Amino acid sequence: MSVTTTHSTVAHKSPRPSRAPAQEPLRLKLLEWSGISVALCLLLTALLGSWSVFQTELLDLVAWLPLVALADVMPVNLWDSVHLTMSLPVLLAAGIVFSPLSAGVLGFVGTIDLREFSREIGPLRGFFNRSNVGMSVLAASWIFHRLGGRVDRWPLVIVVGLVAVVCDMVINNGLTILGVHLLSGIALRKLVREVYGNGHPIPFLIWYGCLGLLAVLMATTYEAAGRWGLVAFVIPMFLARQVFKQSGQLNQASQALSEKDRLLTSVSERMAYERRDERLTVAAGLHDEVLPPLYRVHLMGQVIRQNLASGRLLDLEEDVPDLLEATQQANDAIRILMRDLRESPLGPHGLAGTLRLLARQLEQETDMRFNLQLDEVSGSPLVQMLAYHVAREAMRNAVRHSEATSITVRLLDERGSVRLVIEDDGKGFVPEKVDRHSHLGLQLMRERVELAGGVFHISSDVGVGTVVLARFPSGLA
Repeated sequence: MSVTTTHSTVAHKSPRPSRAPAQEPLRLKLLEWSGISVALCLLLTALLGSWSVFQTELLDLVAWLPLVALADVMPVNLWDSVHLTMSLPVLLAAGIVFSPLSAGVLGFVGTIDLREFSREIGPLRGFFNRSNVGMSVLAASWIFHRLGGRVDRWPLVIVVGLVAVVCDMVINNGLTILGVHLLSGIALRKLVREVYGNGHPIPFLIWYGCLGLLAVLMATTYEAAGRWGLVAFVIPMFLARQVFKQSGQLNQASQALSEKDRLLTSVSERMAYERRDERLTVAAGLHDEVLPPLYRVHLMGQVIRQNLASGRLLDLEEDVPDLLEATQQANDAIRILMRDLRESPLGPHGLAGTLRLLARQLEQETDMRFNLQLDEVSGSPLVQMLAYHVAREAMRNAVRHSEATSITVRLLDERGSVRLVIEDDGKGFVPEKVDRHSHLGLQLMRERVELAGGVFHISSDVGVGTVVLARFPSGLA
């Protein structure tokens, strides 16, 4: 019936849901038993007061049962964890045509949850789901008749029908959201946002209202055509299902595009950092290796110029060889720099030297202290580049988020592998509770290491700091 949330999907998106029902916490069981008890009490109370009416409608209700069951086996996935079953307009139509008691019994008895057959949920939760449906339909039907709704009173029936839909939605979705919250611990605000359109509540409410209007049309058809009208229900149910299915696919495609946009933005920012790091590395190489011999060439040129100006030609025999030697040193330094730039993806300083430059830069930008234990590793250029990317991301994360005073970076050349460890003494965090959408850096680090055949692990907890470990196969081409 209406919108229901698959608990296992909300808690963690698993491509292969477990066939065995998850262990339910005590607070969820209390909610389920309470919901079942309230539903049974309401139905029994209504049954005692409307037994004669129920008897006259019983035969017609039996004819509605197959239609409700058929609608329940055609659920539509609107969002990641939100499902819509086409029994909503059918049961609301029953609530318009029959008494509240009959509509509630139809919802309680006729509802089918396919997850019960696949053992994804236990009998208790299945019974609770039926109770949820029965209560919401009973309440919606009671509201409709209480406000004087009748199918021959147009346009009043539309207004009253929409009020009944809202009543059904509040009860059904409210109990569903509360149940998921008790099972998974996800915040109520986040669940409400997910169920009611995942950030787009207006289209969701419009769709829901259209289903309510569809219920009014179904009820009108049944009043005019009798039980043959039930056959006609299949056509609008199928059309509505296709509309919601396409809408759900469009919404999922929109979410996928948004996710790709975030990833592209993050990758673009990292590419900008990489280009900046490359420029800094080349600048450091020019400063340390090329400028000193060039400066010596400049000094020797000044000396020779003074010799020529003062007429000390004999001194040229000593100074010209020095000038040639300085020129050769500058030439050699430039050639070595160019060779290193071709051979190493990280510039003339290699992986260890580039990490030292990065640590020096971060120390100048912050008050943090870096302890470096860096070996000269023998990994392939690809391994060195991947190790540098992971180290840079981990070091920047520690600077931005850890509130640490000291960060230790270890680069070890082990047998057949390159081992990288970044450890800080900061505030730490719980890795399992990190939102992958808002912290793409951790996801990108893990993907880079694992795609290269390596191992990536984060060890952290609140108040104990963080350790990032990455191991790469050194022979990776």
